[in-house]
Amino acid sequence: MTRGSQGQANEGLLSVVALPLLLHLHLLPPPKTKAATQPLATTTGRVSEMMMLSFENVPEDDIKALLTPMHCILPAGASSGTSAGALPTNTIPPWRSLAPALNEPAHGQGALFIGSMEAALDGSLLRKDRITHLVQVLETPWAPQPEFHAASDSDEDTTPWEFKYHRVDIEDRPSAAVALSAHLPGACDYIGRALGRGEGVLVHCQQGVSRSAAVVIAFLIRDKGMSYDDALAFVKERRSCIKPNAGFVQALRDWEGSCRATKQKPRANSEGS
Repeated sequence: MTRGSQGQANEGLLSVVALPLLLHLHLLPPPKTKAATQPLATTTGRVSEMMMLSFENVPEDDIKALLTPMHCILPAGASSGTSAGALPTNTIPPWRSLAPALNEPAHGQGALFIGSMEAALDGSLLRKDRITHLVQVLETPWAPQPEFHAASDSDEDTTPWEFKYHRVDIEDRPSAAVALSAHLPGACDYIGRALGRGEGVLVHCQQGVSRSAAVVIAFLIRDKGMSYDDALAFVKERRSCIKPNAGFVQALRDWEGSCRATKQKPRANSEGS
């Protein structure tokens, strides 16, 4: 497929999906009425093609989160702490055993972000936050390609910026829980290796609410030793609109159990020897 035909296909598909979060939106004021709505243009940019996003019964913080392309979950070089949202220090992530050279990366840890398709399409935003890896939790037949805004005279960073991708091809349905579980080991390994090399990672789905949140929570459970409840609270504190669907929640609780069992096996073997 040529670049032009791929662009037309992408535009057509995005028009059908009509996701409000694919736009670079300005922060909207909180709704003043119970049934307040805001008009949003579709991704084709045609003013005549409008859709309405209802803010009925949506908390103000969630509205702001939904209209923000992405949020940082783990900043670069993040250290552990003891607060409710802190990371435990006594956990050795499973992926480190796969690449011993990454145990103590000289350049520190990369930053982990969660977001929507809007963030994934904004190459300038990704470069600004030093993101080079995209974990795309989507069911689309094509991988969204970030686009860079036209550089202004004040832009100093003109270095080429390349992206690497890891696809998690699932739908946002409770029935996709089994498929999610099958993808979690590979996704967590990919995120862990990139962060260990000091490289930034964005995990995104279409809206940054359910699928991407499930993958980020799974990573925190396995590689940071969190419980499901603690990981959910940790991510929600940073992006308040996240809400994995019911099937994903059960899959993540099962994932927590399997991660704990895996961690306890070596301990039991050492005690028995």
